[in-house]
Amino acid sequence: MRVFLLFLNVLICNVLYAQKDAHMLDDTTAFSNERIADMEQQRYQKLFAARSTSTLASTNFDVKYYRGEWEVDPAQNYIKGKLTAYYVLTAPATSISFDLSSAMVVSSVLQRTTTLTHAQSGDLLNITFPSSIAAGTLDSLTITYEGTPVSSGNGSFVKTTHGNPAVPVIWTLSEPFGSKDWWPGKNGLDDKADNGIDIFITHPNTYKAAANGVLKSETPIAGNKTVTHWKHQYAIASYLVCFAVTNYTVFNNSVMVGSVNLPMQTYCYPESLTSFQAGTQNTLDGIQFFSNLIGTYPFINEKYGHVQFGWAGGMEHQTSSFMYNLSESLVMHELAHQWFGDKITCGDWEDIWLNEGFATHMASMYMENKYPANVKTTRRNEINTITAVTSGSVKVDDVTNVNRIFSNRFSYLKGSHLLYMLRLILTDSVFFTAIHNYLNDPALSFKFAKTADLKAHLEAASGKNLNYFFDQWYSGQGYPSYQLEWIPVGNTAQFKLNQTTSHASVSFFQLPVPLLFKNTSTGETKQVVANSTVNGQTFVENLGFLADSVAIDPDYWLITRNNTITRITDPLPVIFTDTKVKCLSEGVQVSWGTAGEKKAAHFDIEKSVDALRWTTIGRVEAKGNSADPQQYTFTDISVNQLKTYYRVVEYDTDGQMMYSYIVQNNCGETAFNDLFISPNPVADILAIKNDRGGVSIFSYRIYDVLGRLVKEGKEPGNHISVSDLTSGLYLLKIETTQGPGYQAYRFVKQ
Repeated sequence: MRVFLLFLNVLICNVLYAQKDAHMLDDTTAFSNERIADMEQQRYQKLFAARSTSTLASTNFDVKYYRGEWEVDPAQNYIKGKLTAYYVLTAPATSISFDLSSAMVVSSVLQRTTTLTHAQSGDLLNITFPSSIAAGTLDSLTITYEGTPVSSGNGSFVKTTHGNPAVPVIWTLSEPFGSKDWWPGKNGLDDKADNGIDIFITHPNTYKAAANGVLKSETPIAGNKTVTHWKHQYAIASYLVCFAVTNYTVFNNSVMVGSVNLPMQTYCYPESLTSFQAGTQNTLDGIQFFSNLIGTYPFINEKYGHVQFGWAGGMEHQTSSFMYNLSESLVMHELAHQWFGDKITCGDWEDIWLNEGFATHMASMYMENKYPANVKTTRRNEINTITAVTSGSVKVDDVTNVNRIFSNRFSYLKGSHLLYMLRLILTDSVFFTAIHNYLNDPALSFKFAKTADLKAHLEAASGKNLNYFFDQWYSGQGYPSYQLEWIPVGNTAQFKLNQTTSHASVSFFQLPVPLLFKNTSTGETKQVVANSTVNGQTFVENLGFLADSVAIDPDYWLITRNNTITRITDPLPVIFTDTKVKCLSEGVQVSWGTAGEKKAAHFDIEKSVDALRWTTIGRVEAKGNSADPQQYTFTDISVNQLKTYYRVVEYDTDGQMMYSYIVQNNCGETAFNDLFISPNPVADILAIKNDRGGVSIFSYRIYDVLGRLVKEGKEPGNHISVSDLTSGLYLLKIETTQGPGYQAYRFVKQ
């Protein structure tokens, strides 16, 4: 989507920006993540004011291909159109309907040579068949129409001018669902034209026309006109279809992406030629950067292009981003959308962060790589913007409110910083493996996705359950504030970490918290990461030097605000030095040590199957006030899960609590330690094996990415047929004769 104006100081920017409109900007205006949605919201407000829903089209057909034939003159706010749609009926039907503005007058609808009955009601075009047609039928129809599009100014179909003297220009800008203002189609986030679109634009021959895909021909015809043909052969959502017509100057570049020399084509105003030529190298660099980071440019068989238009920002039209100028951050945001938004499109407006948060984050990664000196300042400013209010979720809770959908604070910046935190939790290696798998999942690639789909790939790549994270950071609101108490003891640091939250929807944010310890005299530093899983957790870290200061999250990985640091003079009441589990014949032994105790009353041993919900299973009395290290043990004889988690909670005599690290028991997992599945990805048959050969399956269950049980059974031997499953990512849970309980494996069905 679009990115918008930034001046260096965010608060000053808000004042200046209110006094400055798009006509006052120029080719040197800088754009950045901080102003990514402000002008979008203004434009979208006009569309939403006139339309309360994104789509009225019927759901009984699946679009396969569009052919758009449009005639325009940039000097006139008018369009003549002929739209041919190829589709497959998904249910028996006597009619289908398309989204189309009532300002467009339909003159005919043909099913090949048969004229069909049609009726317009509001923004809905209903078409009736002569008789019922069976489900699964591939068919087509052609709609001929014309009219003056209802949008004006900064809407979905714009006629304006550029340059001095003024030259007419027409462009389209259809997100979120403005395409129905100028052509009939399906405006929802549920149906792409699987085989793309052919675009034929008839226009005065003094102009050039730009659109999606590859330029196939420019054919002169009678009346001093030209028919320009563009062809795009990838699946495309209706809001990403575009064209623009004016006296464009065209220039070409190319860039190597792997072994492919990808064409880069630019359509710019003649008066902007110098600045667009100067800015194109950044685009070429960005294509290589993103292709190396997250996978090959999605439309590698066609091209990437820029088309200049007059809206102050950009729009990620598929293969042809519309650009106000080539400000570097703007270029990277729209380019990143070719992966996030175009190749995979959010399947619901509540998940718009899958488009906008990712594009914002990828642009930030490019800028951080190129300008590392600016990293901390930029991240800090963005976090300050996110936390300027104490509520608000990344998940859009009102999809009828344009300001909420395209919220700069939540959909763009908080969505981007959600990804920073995932990178910190999972490591970049695991995170980008998951993103690569997500982008190439056959069930999602060139289709639609929701947050659950992304989460499934992150969990598959990491082996972690991320329910807690998405509950807290996607659905939940607000942010944590940390209260750190610490004391240096020789070359170690003892510290206690508490947090308060800004909104009642989340009582505790579970995060790894980076801490930077420093000796200001010697310059020695060490960064440690405190895995904050409960309030009041205590830690001991060997620094190798005497620290005199500490900073919380010095590189701004976390969304947090109003943190406090207190250096205390007395050691903490209890410092856990270690927590361990040991497998015994009679159960699981939990052991822990303390570096000394002050006012310690007793320890509770808690157990969990998911490290989120805890049950107290025992108590051990403390040894009281002592400066000496102490050791304790407790044996759990009720082990009945393959994996369980333990932690120890210390209670002071005054009621205060301290928590140990969480430890995991794998004592019941021996039978599964050497099991693996193959092949993966799989086409037909999964084999369950270990190093000694096959194992005997007792039962199995297979779940899809949304956690739905799709297949289960009991089969002798060690093979499971998956040929009946559709392509995508699955979770397999198996129980074998070698041991009780289920073990989980992820696999990809080809």
